[in-house]
Amino acid sequence: MSFPTSPAPGTPASPSFVVTSPADILSYIPHALGFMPDESLVVLTTTGRRLGATLRVDLPEAGVDPPGFADGVLSFLQGDVDADGTLVVVYTKERWERLAPAPRSGLLLTIETVLGAAGLPVRGGWLVSQSRWRDVFCPDEECCPWPGQSLGTVAHSALNAELIFGGSAFDASAPDAVLRAAPSVAARDVPGSAAADPVARAVEDAQAHYAACCAGRWTAPVQFHATSALWDAVLPGAGAFDVAAEPDVVGFLLASVESRAVRDFLLASACLGSAAAVDGAAACGLLEPAEGAGASSPEGRGPEAGTRVLPDVRGGGPLRDAVAALRADPADAGSDAHPSGTRRAGPVPCGAEALLYADVLAGRYSGAIAWDRVDAMSILLARLAAVAEGESRAAALTMSAWFEYARGRGSRAAVFLDAAERAVPGYRLARLLYELLRRGGLPTWARSRATAWTAGAASALHDAA
Repeated sequence: MSFPTSPAPGTPASPSFVVTSPADILSYIPHALGFMPDESLVVLTTTGRRLGATLRVDLPEAGVDPPGFADGVLSFLQGDVDADGTLVVVYTKERWERLAPAPRSGLLLTIETVLGAAGLPVRGGWLVSQSRWRDVFCPDEECCPWPGQSLGTVAHSALNAELIFGGSAFDASAPDAVLRAAPSVAARDVPGSAAADPVARAVEDAQAHYAACCAGRWTAPVQFHATSALWDAVLPGAGAFDVAAEPDVVGFLLASVESRAVRDFLLASACLGSAAAVDGAAACGLLEPAEGAGASSPEGRGPEAGTRVLPDVRGGGPLRDAVAALRADPADAGSDAHPSGTRRAGPVPCGAEALLYADVLAGRYSGAIAWDRVDAMSILLARLAAVAEGESRAAALTMSAWFEYARGRGSRAAVFLDAAERAVPGYRLARLLYELLRRGGLPTWARSRATAWTAGAASALHDAA
């Protein structure tokens, strides 16, 4: 369902509104998600007459234990500590026969029981088909006439008008929402398709050069810090980063994510900041000096042992200045230097830093996330994926999926993972993350209103992209 008067499809809604009717609630859901749900259960928390958190999960397949499924739904909602009730909506193409129970009514009754016992009573519920909606708990046809109300009443609700007037809209599906924000998901699916693109060829040449130069050296402390610092230098301008203007930088970045240690480090770095992530990587024993000089480039510009490799920046501005400053640093900065140039003061609690690093990657961290860095990284990865192929493309897409997982948006994460699978079938991190999503995984920080990603952050991301 989409509304012809809606501007900029995909722009998410504000997270809190006063509602006055079921049509208001149903109009809010796709705005909150950014897309129209399909074969889904949506649960909204409420505080008085205000809507709170919005949870969307796939409807369970046949044979799934209803109490177990309901317990899983409850676990997602318990982070909203201010909630005093819930609303449930089923989106399905299953037919609802007259005088028969609604599709999934047994599941909804189980959910109602579980949520009620937990202090989150279900205050209303509806079933939405392709053309109509109806109260799922009301069998009285005088009160709730058969076969239900047209979806047009949703389109013309007061809240929908308010949302549209405020610039909010949504896409027809999760894949459409992802493709609008990251068109690169649909690009480069045919191996060798970059051959006719001069920008992609330049990037490919640069990537091959830096992959050769840094083979076996990505986790050497000097190179690791330089790589981290370069990513930090690019991130602030991610929204305006021009891939065509900086093919050498792009090639370096893509070569770096083919290193699994660098790839995983960048996930933690986006969430925590580079200093804490470098400490965590070092505490986990991931930084080891590389032996030998590394491979030389065809031009004879290969690095000597102990030196750092950095790309050439064609343009001016902060990125060029940052790389020039890195080149001017002593080559033996050592593993005690942070990418920012600062050094650790005093003893380092390595056990705690290693645990923090591992907890972020596993989604067990309960603290605050640097959402501005996560958003910038998502924008940058989308641009890198557009000119990448093979393993670097799979890495960029899987990292993008992980960041959607971090935001609590599993539907969008799955779209990125499908694209990663097409780039490199069986790419290990993509398979592991897909299995986590299939099991209903959600990071700890996404379960708390205080630390979860918000729709305000979504708007900033959409505007920047």
